[in-house]
Amino acid sequence: MSQTAGPPAPGSSTMVRRQLGRRLRALREACGKTRQDVVTTRIMSHGKLETIEYGRAAVRPGDVYELCALYGAAPEVTTALRELASATTHDGWWPERGGAADKTLQTLVDLEYAASAVYVVQQLVVPDLLQTEDYARALERASAPDRPAAAVETAVRLRMLRQTALAEREVPVDLHVVLGEGVLRLTVGDDSLMKDQGAHLLDVARSDSTEIRVLRFRDGPHTGLLGDFTIMDFPDAEDPSVAYDASYVASRYYDRTAPVERHRAVWSAVHARAVPLEDLGV
Repeated sequence: MSQTAGPPAPGSSTMVRRQLGRRLRALREACGKTRQDVVTTRIMSHGKLETIEYGRAAVRPGDVYELCALYGAAPEVTTALRELASATTHDGWWPERGGAADKTLQTLVDLEYAASAVYVVQQLVVPDLLQTEDYARALERASAPDRPAAAVETAVRLRMLRQTALAEREVPVDLHVVLGEGVLRLTVGDDSLMKDQGAHLLDVARSDSTEIRVLRFRDGPHTGLLGDFTIMDFPDAEDPSVAYDASYVASRYYDRTAPVERHRAVWSAVHARAVPLEDLGV
């Protein structure tokens, strides 16, 4: 796609797949069928059905037609769900696509754009959505010294596009961030760059839609020390919240109640212990 690609479409594939999967699962449960009942008909395997119901892959309209027929769905419902299936292959927005890592990040981009509220816990570096361009560039260079300059610029440009997309939404996302004090003490780039980044954080924290709090070193260990994570809530009450965390090995998305609520419990605990950014005199 062009480097001037605009913000993601609200109907991005990740959200459409989740909506379709939720509706197909509801149809199956309403007619009293288990996943094994579907497998017995040889329409599809258990793994494929689970993947569809959890919105983890594109879906063929033909598969939707067969499932709707099995579930006894009304013709108008079948038509609507087949149209949704056609939209599950929509690529959304992406400056330079390619590779599994891109697909993982695309999911995050789609979800954060569709979210009504985003909750972030980050211990050591400024979260992507709050970085200045210079901070993002210095961080990319330091974290992957062998990365080609063009790849660094692509990563920085994507980060800025994500920020712009959220800033230009008709209804702002409620962004709640808890930072470890190390985020403010780790020098990325030089002192001038850090001063600009600190000023940017303070400026953003003054907006009505963004809250930034900090876990101070002097307050000791806390329940968020096991790692950074993000929780996203959505406008549709039936659209389950998603928790996201990443490691060197994999990025994981959780939309089942238990793991999401575990992340939320940690969020609540660290949020209660953190102090407003302004209190640290950044």
